[in-house]
Amino acid sequence: MTTDMAIGIFGALAATAAGGWTVVRTFGYLVQKIVAQFELRLDERFAALEVSRADGRKVLIERITRIEERYERIDRELRDLLVNMPDKWVRREEYVRRETVIEAKIDRLGLQIQNWILENKHGN
Repeated sequence: MTTDMAIGIFGALAATAAGGWTVVRTFGYLVQKIVAQFELRLDERFAALEVSRADGRKVLIERITRIEERYERIDRELRDLLVNMPDKWVRREEYVRRETVIEAKIDRLGLQIQNWILENKHGN
């Protein structure tokens, strides 16, 4: 082998190695870009999920607040009803007792009227 030939082979090998190194560097760069885009897309998706969760949390808090307000309103109305119930409603036992008293008074009044009529008939 001659020196020129050896230099040519060495140059060809060096060029091939340099080209291979360039291919490896280019491949590494492309992989790095793909991974960066993948991470960017993941970050965007996680950010969108976080926004969605925050919106869902707000909606849930609003619903719970409305439910609590309704509960407080119903509780207040029930307490008012219980406080005002004796003024508006009469228990059955009380109604029966009152009716019995009224009927006794009417019977006594009727008896007094009958006695008065009988006294006036005999007095004439």
